[in-house]
Amino acid sequence: MSSFALTTFSIRLLAVAAAVVLAVGIGHDLLHMPLQIGDSLAPLLDAVRGSSPWSEFRGHLAQSGYFRPMRFAIIKAVSDLANGHYMLAYRLFHALLVLAFLVLFVRALEVRDRVALAVVPLALTVFVGIHTFLGTVKEIYPTNHFLQIAVLALLALNLAQSRGGVLIDLLMLLTLTVAALTLESGLLVAVVIVAAWIAGMPGVSRRTVVGVTALVGGYAVLRFWIFATGLPTVEERSTGFLLEALSPPQIRERFGDNLLPLYVYNIASSISSVLFSEPRSGVWVFVRAIRGDQLAPRHFIQIGASLFATGLLIAYIVSRVRAGVRRPVTLADRHTVIFLLVLAANAAMSYVYTKDEIMSTAGAFYALPVAGAAVYFLRSWSVRPPTWQATAAVCVICLVGSSAWAIRAAGVHHVLRSQAFVQRNDWTRLDREWSRDGNWERYRAQEPLVRELQREAIETRVVNPRFEPRWMERVFDIYY
Repeated sequence: MSSFALTTFSIRLLAVAAAVVLAVGIGHDLLHMPLQIGDSLAPLLDAVRGSSPWSEFRGHLAQSGYFRPMRFAIIKAVSDLANGHYMLAYRLFHALLVLAFLVLFVRALEVRDRVALAVVPLALTVFVGIHTFLGTVKEIYPTNHFLQIAVLALLALNLAQSRGGVLIDLLMLLTLTVAALTLESGLLVAVVIVAAWIAGMPGVSRRTVVGVTALVGGYAVLRFWIFATGLPTVEERSTGFLLEALSPPQIRERFGDNLLPLYVYNIASSISSVLFSEPRSGVWVFVRAIRGDQLAPRHFIQIGASLFATGLLIAYIVSRVRAGVRRPVTLADRHTVIFLLVLAANAAMSYVYTKDEIMSTAGAFYALPVAGAAVYFLRSWSVRPPTWQATAAVCVICLVGSSAWAIRAAGVHHVLRSQAFVQRNDWTRLDREWSRDGNWERYRAQEPLVRELQREAIETRVVNPRFEPRWMERVFDIYY
């Protein structure tokens, strides 16, 4: 008995070790990436001159169109802990979030035997290789709120898979509270908890669902009645539509006051993006590449990988329905139900505008049922092996599909290195752009800090993409 327990522990430890290795590689790229100017510098400077995280929290309770007070409190907290080393502090916080993201994902897989362990590499490459993951590592804002929500959603799932109890209930409610106050899509944590209850996860009780319902109701009262922040509108930012990105004036010109077709398109395209890697941020990149005679291997790799994984998931669902399963029984069943509900809710939140990183939570949960489906078929084939012709065909499909996902996962490093080069060069144009935008007047008192950040960014050693092989741009993903 002790030998079996030790073997199980070793298997789970190997799975976690695989996640840590991936996280260390990505963290290394992040720690060698300068801070962004556009979405990071101003919030960082505002946080530095703020008095405390609590003051930042209170000061952003009534922000028009958004309700993200916790986000600014977290930015301030990291700023206070930086002790002057702001670039290191924010990048280290980002890298630790990535580590937690990957470890929580592997833990949710509940790897307990060699068959499940054999699927872990595929699961991790799908988790890291999906395009929604790029948005959680490429930007920091200066703390990536999309990544924070995805991590909290996976934390809620891990709690739901525990044995439950009053402490677990309180932790889930706390997780939801932090997530909802950090970003609007933090409400997806509530969806995860309720979906886990519907799916029969042992850690979610009826009282947990009652508490979640009360918290969501309280959130609505706070946001829409007490602070009256409202909702984002189409006038605030561009969104992809068919083969192009539309600016707010173009949206109004095309749709007028009837925005329902745009809303339906954004929701449908967000779902399709997670399942098939198209469209990207609302734009059908593959079709546009065909029309412009700019097709590259990366287009086929991305869509082919998604067709493999989504096809595996659909085959699993069909197999379970044919077997007469009417309610979730296994962990893979439960993960499938939770993913489908999270996908629908996440897409619904993208109704105003669609963007890859907005779907990062659904993208993370996508890899869970895919891994479960792979384990299911491996076990089925070990009990009832198919013919050698079918076995050969399946092996070829799995080899091609898993290789495509491995290429996509490796491409994350290419994107991060390319982004680091761009961000370093952006700092060389800081004086001209900030003079044009009037930011120097706003932050004149903090010019010494800005100059120090500029010096650190310019001195950061980054790889010039011009010295990389040309095939990398054609094979690896680029960020749209």
